[in-house]
Amino acid sequence: MRKIERKKPMKEIMYRESRIAQVLGEPSKYLIVNLIFQEGPLSVSEIAKKVNRTQPTVSHHLAKLRSLEIVRYEAKNDGFYYWIKYPKELKMILTALNVFVQRSRKRLEHDT
Repeated sequence: MRKIERKKPMKEIMYRESRIAQVLGEPSKYLIVNLIFQEGPLSVSEIAKKVNRTQPTVSHHLAKLRSLEIVRYEAKNDGFYYWIKYPKELKMILTALNVFVQRSRKRLEHDT
């Protein structure tokens, strides 16, 4: 009888990392994260106005970002305000992405 080989499940940390990479890979969510990172705490309506999306769409994106602990929020009298939960760590991610893209662009320009 042949032994059935089972794939090992992805380690939890790698799974979480891949989920964060996946959500940051979506342009609208990435735009929202960058906006909040640059400007600090913002309300849903402020975010919607600045990224030119509807409030329900922005709320949907923010729910995904909350579920991955990228953003946090607080309810105030005039709405919900969102901010980056781990700004130091997010800055490292954004910086690494920027460096990677800049290097790959230079490589593309050099190859042509």
